[in-house]
Amino acid sequence: MIAKKHGKSFFVKLEPSKKLQRLFIAIHLLTLCASFANSLPFVLKLAVAAFIGLNFKMTFHKVTNEKRSIKHSENLGWQISNGGDFEAVEILTSTVITTSFIFLQVQDKPTIIIANDALSEDDYRRFIVKLKITVH
Repeated sequence: MIAKKHGKSFFVKLEPSKKLQRLFIAIHLLTLCASFANSLPFVLKLAVAAFIGLNFKMTFHKVTNEKRSIKHSENLGWQISNGGDFEAVEILTSTVITTSFIFLQVQDKPTIIIANDALSEDDYRRFIVKLKITVH
């Protein structure tokens, strides 16, 4: 009989990412520029710009203060916490992994963007390896 190897459980706590904050600001600034560089009437340009500003104000706080933890164990699989209890999730194979960002695709949830500066270098590398091993 072959003994089944059980991997260690995995746990990371994501810290707010300066890289993700800068990306968030850049995307909103580009969107704001595009809202004025189109052929819409000026009043509509202002309305679009107001919506972009409102979206930025409502969501930037979330990007700067979000405390998320992710863990994996052989028995329970992947679990994510947004500061409270852990919830079991299924990570999809459409997840994109790069050296700078992980675009974590979770079943029935919005994509979670994880920048490499949200974790220590070693934890980011371990996270990538764990994802590649466990997500099919």
